[in-house]
Amino acid sequence: MCDSTPSKLIECDTEGSLKSMLAYRIAALTDCEALAALVNSGYRGESSCQGWTTEEALVGGLRTHSSVLTDIIQDKNNVILLFFDESNNDLIGCVHLRHNPDERSALLGMLTVRPDLQGRGYGKFILSAAETYVQDTWDVEFVKIRVIVQRPELVEFYNRRGYIDTGRREPFPKDDPLLGIAKVKGLEICIMKKYVKTST
Repeated sequence: MCDSTPSKLIECDTEGSLKSMLAYRIAALTDCEALAALVNSGYRGESSCQGWTTEEALVGGLRTHSSVLTDIIQDKNNVILLFFDESNNDLIGCVHLRHNPDERSALLGMLTVRPDLQGRGYGKFILSAAETYVQDTWDVEFVKIRVIVQRPELVEFYNRRGYIDTGRREPFPKDDPLLGIAKVKGLEICIMKKYVKTST
């Protein structure tokens, strides 16, 4: 099981001149309920509409469950990073990383920022911190993400961060209540990739 005790302090200086200290640590089993609440608030339901990452118009149901998060945390090839406001210890966001040692890659997902705090640069910061983490910890060559094609603003966000569309498409999973229920027909997921291994 991953060690959840260390807390790293990182200075965040965003494009909007927001400057604060964020702490991050690895999620533990005791975090599952709070983590599920954060992720679901960022993607589904009325609360998600405060931010731009909402999937409410496309997918219904919950984005994740405590039981799913428990399985992730207990898997040695997975890690979830939790990000906190250093000044008051409020949970700001999270990201899930899955190591694929056979292809020296990491799959990045479940990147979430609390809806009422979106648009302040936290998402870009968490993404950058996650990329640094997988390089330093797993020595991966590239990071992959899975994005719903019908969310062009999210595809463009990752494009600006250096991710390219691989051309691979997958249908959105059907009849899986653990992932949510598609509200529109023809939902597709595109696979994007970014090389993070620097030349030596």
